[in-house]
Amino acid sequence: MLSKLLIGLLGPLLKALLGRVLDEFSDWLFDRFKAVLRRRQAENLGQAEARAAQADERARQAGTPGEAHEQEAVARVWREVAEMLRQENEALKAELEDVRRSADRQAQQALAALPLEAGQRPVGGAKAGSEP
Repeated sequence: MLSKLLIGLLGPLLKALLGRVLDEFSDWLFDRFKAVLRRRQAENLGQAEARAAQADERARQAGTPGEAHEQEAVARVWREVAEMLRQENEALKAELEDVRRSADRQAQQALAALPLEAGQRPVGGAKAGSEP
């Protein structure tokens, strides 16, 4: 009797607290993922753009038109690589956000299923030896 009263009083508070903890952990985890993604993106894009700039400079300093044309082509390729990296990172961000929304939904469903309210039974039926 007392346990049912305590569950009835404390259950909703525990669910709310657990929900907040899950939300904060989820926010922290996905913020860390985003920070890693941003850092890697900046490094990779920086390298690709630097290599494109180097090839442009070699094209300007080329001794022959053929060498200049070759270095311009190299610069063009590095700019294309940088653009591909940008697009890939945008796709990864969108995918990460989808995973976050899915994880939030699943956490909320699991939280709602917890038997922490008066009259609620654990998933899977009644405990052995208890009344139906």
